[in-house]
Amino acid sequence: MQKIKNYWRREPVLCIAVILAAVSSLYSRPQLAYIDFDVLAILLSLMLVVAELKEIRFLDWLAVELLNKCRSKRQLELVLLAVTYVSSMFVTNDVALLTFVPLALVIGKTLKMDMERIIILQTLAANLGSMLTPPGNPQNLFLYAHYAYTAGSFFSVMAVPGIISLAYLLLLLFHGKDSVLKLELPKLQQPPKGILLLFLGLLLLNIGAVLHWFDKLWALLLTAGVVALCDWRRLREVDYSLLVTFAGFFVFIGNISHSPAVSYLQQSLMGSAAGTYLTGLLVSQFLSNVPAAMLLAGLTKEADALLLGVNIGGLGTMIASMASVISYKLYAAEHPSQAGKYVRTFLYYNFLGLLLIGGAVYFLL
Repeated sequence: MQKIKNYWRREPVLCIAVILAAVSSLYSRPQLAYIDFDVLAILLSLMLVVAELKEIRFLDWLAVELLNKCRSKRQLELVLLAVTYVSSMFVTNDVALLTFVPLALVIGKTLKMDMERIIILQTLAANLGSMLTPPGNPQNLFLYAHYAYTAGSFFSVMAVPGIISLAYLLLLLFHGKDSVLKLELPKLQQPPKGILLLFLGLLLLNIGAVLHWFDKLWALLLTAGVVALCDWRRLREVDYSLLVTFAGFFVFIGNISHSPAVSYLQQSLMGSAAGTYLTGLLVSQFLSNVPAAMLLAGLTKEADALLLGVNIGGLGTMIASMASVISYKLYAAEHPSQAGKYVRTFLYYNFLGLLLIGGAVYFLL
């Protein structure tokens, strides 16, 4: 029993997905066709590429090179936010935070500076930056495939919210006080150029596959083959639980898609763009935006409203985006006595952003 409890704590979303799939299968016969294997293939392929880029520490090396050029606190904050924001578009918000929050903590120790505020801004940057591209986060990857978006249609939806979100980030950044500093982080060895170019090329290939330019299965086979030749152990380090989570939600969505209750919800709650958008915002606050996207996609044809709702719904509570929990755990492990203050500041910035960005986008629907 204790093992089950521990596993639930480690993988709550996976457990929920499996339970929903199992229970709904009692009332509706599941079909293999419910599972979108293209989405699973490209998700696995992207995770393999990102794992290899993490192994050669490309992002760490790039960040250190930029940070050592900073001569003021504002420059330092701007670089940390910029690398987190931009990288999250391509390697996901989780990986961006796992890479750059520890770096911010090291800088805090070196300069004897409290990094609470900048780590919270990094978390905002990762969540807001990742919403701008299909591979930026799992919910975008899923919704892009589910609603058969094209690159043009996706970016046309996210462009204006992206500008509003970036303005909010810059407003918070330049609101703080500036000061002179000199930072000298130990230089990291530059990643081997051949390996770096190989995996950056594979990253571009997989992004192209997400955008429907290349076949997803072939992208996976090529990526997995290259990774196996370079270091087969990387195949064991992928988060396969995320794939099972997606499969569970696919089965659940397929099982309930024809039920009378779903038809009622489609008509009463999610029959309009505004209703879908607000439902996405609200459900994300309590369930997190990845499962919210997968659950609600089966209830509405308002693709743009749902895409906006679950992405902006990543602001707000700590669990609205599970990437936010990563930052909190990393900070709290280093500063346990400041964990409560961190949560209060986090909630202030996030709910303020949810109000301002969420409100502005609502009036643009």
